[in-house]
Amino acid sequence: MRKAFLSLTLIGMVFLTSCGGGKDTVEATDAQETAVASEESVTYAVNTEVSTTNWKGGKFYQDTTKPEEGHYGSVKLKSGEVTVKDGVLEAGHFVADQTTFESADLNEDPDTKAKLDGHLKSADFLDVEKFPEATFHVTSAKKLDAGDFNTEISGNLKFRDIEKNITFKANVKEEAGTVTIKSEEFAINRQDFGIVYKGGGDSVIKDEVILQVDITANAK
Repeated sequence: MRKAFLSLTLIGMVFLTSCGGGKDTVEATDAQETAVASEESVTYAVNTEVSTTNWKGGKFYQDTTKPEEGHYGSVKLKSGEVTVKDGVLEAGHFVADQTTFESADLNEDPDTKAKLDGHLKSADFLDVEKFPEATFHVTSAKKLDAGDFNTEISGNLKFRDIEKNITFKANVKEEAGTVTIKSEEFAINRQDFGIVYKGGGDSVIKDEVILQVDITANAK
């Protein structure tokens, strides 16, 4: 038997806050012991070419006549693996490459995009020079028999050197030598992970960041 870790990253993924709203913020608790895969499980390596974590963040203004603003984008994974037995996730790990963090809504305005992405990668938010990776280690995976998702995943998200346990739902599918994990959109509180920058001028950065994990892994 061996340990496997599931590093999300988000999760590095994160720093701004939700621009869509309507999502309950997941509780961030103390880190837990990582999950252990059974000897009968099958190991799959994350396909880093197609696997991503998507994010949404936003801000509002103290001048309430101004509309709220939001941005969205993605961060790439640099490595990871999952272990599955009879179609059920047992353990795994993902590592996010925070240096790949970028916005997507400003692709048609490269100058503004470069300015925004540079600020989000700075010490005010992700601080990618100091923390180039974010990880997620699966601590438990529970099969769900009802609802839109078939699995509840808990794991330790380590972001900006702060490690917290979070829980979210996902659909896990094993088919023809491939495993996919597609999560719900869920919100985390950026301040739980040391991002406390409030904003500039009369703008206020929201605390909630919406994440959505989309993983494809292939049999080794």
